[in-house]
Amino acid sequence: MDKIRRGNILFLVMYDIGSDTVRRDVVKYLERLGCLRIQKSIFLAHLPVSIYQSIRTDLEEMVSFYENHDSIIVCPLSPELLRNMKVIGENYNIDVLMRNKKVLFL
Repeated sequence: MDKIRRGNILFLVMYDIGSDTVRRDVVKYLERLGCLRIQKSIFLAHLPVSIYQSIRTDLEEMVSFYENHDSIIVCPLSPELLRNMKVIGENYNIDVLMRNKKVLFL
């Protein structure tokens, strides 16, 4: 988990969106860009800074198009914070996201 690719940033995207349509669009958008859904309204990502900046800008524009009381939080993380994260219940393989696990294909 210590290896952060040069030019990448580790971050969470969390949201509270009332509209099913808007929420579905946000989910599809984040998944298309390579974010990993770790809970219904929380995504974890390890992506290039340029994509991180695009996500912030695009989500801000998306929310500005309609009147709502929704919120989206985009929060950068350090590898240390992620390593110290405690998952209670179903666990996620964070090493896959961080691309540290060696996989053998036969």
